[in-house]
Amino acid sequence: MRILILGGTREARVLADRLAREPLNDVIVSLAGSVSRPHPQAGRLRVGGFGGVDGLVAYLRDTKVDALIDATHPFAACMSANAVAASDRTGTPLLRLERPRWLRCPGDVWIEVADLPEAVRCLPPGARPFL
Repeated sequence: MRILILGGTREARVLADRLAREPLNDVIVSLAGSVSRPHPQAGRLRVGGFGGVDGLVAYLRDTKVDALIDATHPFAACMSANAVAASDRTGTPLLRLERPRWLRCPGDVWIEVADLPEAVRCLPPGARPFL
């Protein structure tokens, strides 16, 4: 089975490792082109965008992908929407992995904001936020 994993998360790496252990699986992990130093991945690695829904549709057909797994970061809403559309157009089964919500724990310091621009304004100079 040829499986395309839209990755970029720890969950995608773990899943690729498990699926690649099965000798009948051909696993391809696709990362966005914005990844400068990708972590080692099981299976074959593909880096770069697809060029929207049409590009992903062409890739699924040209590569003869049997199953598509969206294990992208929760902020990758556009890629997830493209995966749904490409799955619909090609009939490729799609599985979406989603992280559970973070829950407040004692000792946490949360700053609630209305949107991303407000979040940026709340960051101290030189901060590297994790989204």
